[in-house]
Amino acid sequence: MTPPREGGPDGHTPQDHRHVWPTVRGFAATRLLGNLFVRAPYVFITEISRGLGVSVETMTVVLGVRELGGLGSPVAGRLVDNGHGAAVIAAGGVLVGISCLLAATPWFPVFVVVMVLGAFAKNSIDLAQNAWVGHEVPVTKRARVIGFIETTWAGSFLLGVPIIGFATDRFGWRSGFLITGPILALLAVGSGASLRRSQQGAAEDEPVGAPAARPTGSAATSTGSAATHHALEAIANPARLRRAIWAFFCLQPFSQMLVFAVNGDWFAGHLAMSNTQLSFATAALGVAELVGVAWVIAYADRLGPVRVGGVAIGLAAIPSLILIAMSNSAVGNSAVFGVAMLLLMDLAMEASFVATLPIVTELDVDNRGRSVAQAFVVMLVSRAVASAAGGAIYTRLGFNATLLTSATLCVAGCAALTWARRGPRLEAT
Repeated sequence: MTPPREGGPDGHTPQDHRHVWPTVRGFAATRLLGNLFVRAPYVFITEISRGLGVSVETMTVVLGVRELGGLGSPVAGRLVDNGHGAAVIAAGGVLVGISCLLAATPWFPVFVVVMVLGAFAKNSIDLAQNAWVGHEVPVTKRARVIGFIETTWAGSFLLGVPIIGFATDRFGWRSGFLITGPILALLAVGSGASLRRSQQGAAEDEPVGAPAARPTGSAATSTGSAATHHALEAIANPARLRRAIWAFFCLQPFSQMLVFAVNGDWFAGHLAMSNTQLSFATAALGVAELVGVAWVIAYADRLGPVRVGGVAIGLAAIPSLILIAMSNSAVGNSAVFGVAMLLLMDLAMEASFVATLPIVTELDVDNRGRSVAQAFVVMLVSRAVASAAGGAIYTRLGFNATLLTSATLCVAGCAALTWARRGPRLEAT
């Protein structure tokens, strides 16, 4: 693993990354709709499965298969590394938009196909955005930028799901797709065009005869802060860190998806919530995620992404275990208590993911798109298997079995990141 580079593809040095915020805001708007495309079907899984004439368990399998669309991420990663990030964002948005429109179909096989295509396109957008941030923002300041973008997961719960819930109650299950698709396509095309203009402007400002390659150097030379110390410590043993990150990106998504794939049906069935109540409960989950991301923004750059991610995923196991312990009591079966515990779990889960994500682009600084693509493939395969497994565990063994499995994987994820920070280290250069 080579030291982090200081320059981005548009020639900016990462010490002054204020220039990124106009582009980052465009990324966030696109990501908000993309995340809604991912999350809304899980929240309203009962309505959608009924509309398509399939069982909830079948729908969890379909949504798991959808995640396998991310296996095409390496293709997008190569395009990004070859300088086509803006085109990947714009084309991805158009493809997701078309997929959403076609998803509003009574034909189940068509629904499955367009879900997979939409997932491929959505993950290509995310990959291009994360690779660009990796180029433009140093690792010691990256958590606050990625944290801002990742608040859109909470935003999809807070803003998007209540709107989709309102529309679903009045116009049926198709309305969520018909609302999300066209808006996402417009935002992605606008974001891609804006990014292309900024890159062209930077290229025109480059002095004649200036080298095309990005300047190189260790991040340690740019600042003497404690944040730099934690960044170098994190990459001091690259082989150990890489294994721990791959383990985390397998365990954390699996643990989260086991619960997330079925909690909508648990809310609607076990807690007898209406679509409107379900929307507000989901919005509350968005608040929890927002708090988790705020925690990352405040502390991850200061304490280190690996440390914060490990602590957070360890804490995520506790609410699941409390829910299991209280499951036979009146309190444990109340909607308020159930939602509260899932809020705490979701808060910690989101914090662990957002804290760890900034380090992924440092695993291969010369090919950040490929590095993010590899992590996405691990994550998406994990989510796909977990979505299908979650439906089977939930319908056959119950929600307590789902929670126990999730908590066990959280503990394993915590152990992996703790291991990454232990043992002999190489000298940073």
